[in-house]
Amino acid sequence: MDIKSLIKNWRILIFIIAFIAALVFDVYALNNNKIEVTSSTILPNGTYIYSINGCQINSISSYYTCTYNNINSSFLQISTSNGNIVLEPYQYQLLINETNITQTSLISYGVDIAGGYLLILNSSKPLTPQELSIAAQVIENRLNSFGVKSIDIYPTSAGYIIVELPYSEGNLIPYIISQGEFYAKIGNTTIFTGSEIKPLFGGQYSSLLGCSPVGNQYVCTYYFTLLLSQQAANNFAQATQNLSVVLQNGGAYLSEPIVFYLDNQNVSTLLIAANLKGSNTQQVSIQVSGTGNSMAQAQYNAYQQAYNLYIILENGQLPSKFNIVQESVIPPIFGYYILKSFEIVLLLILIGIFAILYAVYRNLKVPALVTLTLVSEFLIAFAIGIAIHQTYDIPAFIGIIFGTATGIDDQLVAAEEILRAKKEGNNEIKTDNIERLDKAIKKAMFIILLAIILETLSVFPAFVAGLSLYRGFAVMVIITVWIGYLITRPAFINLAKNLL
Repeated sequence: MDIKSLIKNWRILIFIIAFIAALVFDVYALNNNKIEVTSSTILPNGTYIYSINGCQINSISSYYTCTYNNINSSFLQISTSNGNIVLEPYQYQLLINETNITQTSLISYGVDIAGGYLLILNSSKPLTPQELSIAAQVIENRLNSFGVKSIDIYPTSAGYIIVELPYSEGNLIPYIISQGEFYAKIGNTTIFTGSEIKPLFGGQYSSLLGCSPVGNQYVCTYYFTLLLSQQAANNFAQATQNLSVVLQNGGAYLSEPIVFYLDNQNVSTLLIAANLKGSNTQQVSIQVSGTGNSMAQAQYNAYQQAYNLYIILENGQLPSKFNIVQESVIPPIFGYYILKSFEIVLLLILIGIFAILYAVYRNLKVPALVTLTLVSEFLIAFAIGIAIHQTYDIPAFIGIIFGTATGIDDQLVAAEEILRAKKEGNNEIKTDNIERLDKAIKKAMFIILLAIILETLSVFPAFVAGLSLYRGFAVMVIITVWIGYLITRPAFINLAKNLL
């Protein structure tokens, strides 16, 4: 059968379109990379590195390759987003040993590949398994609110919480262990706690109040709004009704300010306007300041401080105080070797499958079609994972391989039926065999469907468990097996019927 006739088959046409689209998208995603400095003693943090002595850098591996290849040069000219930076020979080791980098791209890699921090947290008091799970969920909610993508958080049976965090998010570590115990006081009276408020941020509920120079720096203030419960509002009214009015800073205020505390630390002290005396208002503002060498930097720092406090209040407090009992740094170079090992293993698997099938069938078409189907399933699943922002850690890659491998038996069953029918008809499927072959293939597809449903159900608990280490594995298994059933395996059957 000619190529034109094959393309007219809608299942084959969908397969070709999906395969080509996935291949183009995967290549684009793999090559659209930037290398960012997360911490360094000689390069500015947040800088993107483009080249070293003309050696182009677009991956972690190319960064180390370019660095080591120029280690004996009389100088290193580094092209960065902050301009060209020239290093002398005595600074080379600082570039290797005291500069941490991360790879930013369309593909979100897990800490085990891209590098990052591995934190082991321990509660200051014994917690039940349920309390430990709640604590882990609070931490995850905080990080999700900060926009962190590549995270793994899971409690252990020994009472610890393990957190894996990318290099670029190291500044969030203090917010991970902050208990988030929030309360407000007027004088010695506690007015409300974190459980009695609803923080509001954005729009009319938050804004920059102003900036002023202090010495060589600027100080800016940003506010956001707290919505109080009725009981908290009543407490506010009772605490303010007997306060006197004083004149201060050109305005009339109550004699006691309202002081906000987070984990027993004063985070904001505000004067109370005189017209709020005895009022049971349900809306108060909290102000946070930030400093910087420029007004723009001070404005950004004030906003960031306010937003960070909002995130902690929004996601609730931890059931107890947590401490970091171990903090490990995973260098990104390890991930480079892991990915290289995966590539070699995948190549050896494909070669092994091709060789075994050829030895069994003595027909190049069978192993070629099976290998094409496996490769296409992998590429399409990988592309969909990128599109839905799946974090690719080692379990996620194993999930694609596992989901792809389950289709080999299905393809061989279909190939056996087709080869048998053609053998009986002298290399053509006779009319009286078509009906039997179609029934056999439909029966095989039904069995495949049941197997896929069972496989989906078996990994679904790991998918819905938000704190599971193997969520990436479950997601990619589900995506891969359904791609196989809906796209690649029907196309394989139609190709095999016409080409074998």
